[in-house]
Amino acid sequence: MSIGSRTSRGEGRHDRLLGRVLIAGAVLCLVGAGGLLWWRQGAAVFSDVVSAALAWCF
Repeated sequence: MSIGSRTSRGEGRHDRLLGRVLIAGAVLCLVGAGGLLWWRQGAAVFSDVVSAALAWCF
């Protein structure tokens, strides 16, 4: 029984670590995509996007 309990705890840690790595990767992809848009299109893209997002909120 102790072997099974160790395995499940180890797998839980591994799953949490994998989840954190995937979330960090997704955030880095979003930041990278935003950086590319800023570099290629400038502030016009972001001002239009922010204005549209605020319009949807109100």
